[in-house]
Amino acid sequence: MNLSKHLKTKFITGLFLLIPLIITIYIVYLIISSIEAMVSPAIRNILSQIIGHEIYIPGTGFIVFIVIVYVAGVVASNYFGKTLLAYGEAFLKKIPFIKGIYGSVKDMTDAFSSEKIKSFREVVLIDFPFQGRYALGFVTKRIKLEDRRLCSVFVPTTPNPTSGYLIMAKEEELIFLDMNTDDALKYIISLGTSRAELPWKEKKSFLY
Repeated sequence: MNLSKHLKTKFITGLFLLIPLIITIYIVYLIISSIEAMVSPAIRNILSQIIGHEIYIPGTGFIVFIVIVYVAGVVASNYFGKTLLAYGEAFLKKIPFIKGIYGSVKDMTDAFSSEKIKSFREVVLIDFPFQGRYALGFVTKRIKLEDRRLCSVFVPTTPNPTSGYLIMAKEEELIFLDMNTDDALKYIISLGTSRAELPWKEKKSFLY
């Protein structure tokens, strides 16, 4: 392998490794910076009233972010909190423009929550994007259209599995795999380079 090819290969590998980490850090940084900008002046004013002069406390935004996330988790775990959140969501969904953004983000996060991931019970191979080429997908639901039984199959994109395609396919046209959801997602996110030994074995549908 010559030097230029070696550098190119290693650079691309490093890039794909770092992109998800960089995006995650950037988003968290934006959130914390916004909280810092809103909260720090208020805290400095309160402290100046108490001790007579302003004191800057570094990391205020991070501390407040952690507290907010924890409190949100606690609130969402009890009946009163769930009811309150339901009213809040209903209110947001009545606001033009906001309802579209919030609804889209909420649907995306809900789809990949631990509860919904468990509903992706069956991993399949489906002819996609055309006959004779296969993509990994997840059966999310079954429907009946007159005398035909169809499966809703979510085919994620790689390396970002939060977007993808929803395909309606006949059940008998799918190849059901004896593979769990976690292993299939790791394979997709890793661009097919996952070191895990995947069980590429066919199995019968849950309904058979």
